[in-house]
Amino acid sequence: MKVVFNRYLGILVWGILLLSLTGCAEHITARNFSDHLDQNELYKSYDVHPIDLSLHSQCNGPPSVKIVNIESRTEDYLAVTTEANMRNIYIAPKEVMDSVALYLKNGFEKSHIRVDDQSTKVLQLKMVEIHGSVVEFIHRSFFKMELIIPERNFSKFYEAYEGTGWDRSLLRASAYAAHVVTRQIIDDPVIQDYILCR
Repeated sequence: MKVVFNRYLGILVWGILLLSLTGCAEHITARNFSDHLDQNELYKSYDVHPIDLSLHSQCNGPPSVKIVNIESRTEDYLAVTTEANMRNIYIAPKEVMDSVALYLKNGFEKSHIRVDDQSTKVLQLKMVEIHGSVVEFIHRSFFKMELIIPERNFSKFYEAYEGTGWDRSLLRASAYAAHVVTRQIIDDPVIQDYILCR
């Protein structure tokens, strides 16, 4: 019995040693990320009350916008590394930006701006950076993206660094950061002037 126990103990020790050397990797899918992009919950948490932007439009017809995700990276992107438990989290930038583009679309629609693939007002989106960390039991995430208006040869970066409590996840912190960035875009006077023909 003692021999069997020692054999299993030895296997367990080698297994732990192997895991500590190789680390653990987790792949976050677009669904994992978008599950945390709950517009109703985030708008309530951040006390966001969208205004009807269409009332300020000087366009000939109802204001509309076309949102295009131009992020092309589909390979693994290291978004989080935590030294404490050797856990790496990877995302696919294109998938994440698909979720962000949809969230931004819904945000514009809450402000009475129609999102239409035929609109001449085009906003292109591209991820620049996303990374998370756990510091003193607080999950934090930094998210940065670029918005391009090809018609005006205009480009601007939007970024946010958001945190959640110890009982929340890094994915939730990333969703918070993405939420803040989309609101920065919707509330940006330059973007509003472009969409509203002012």
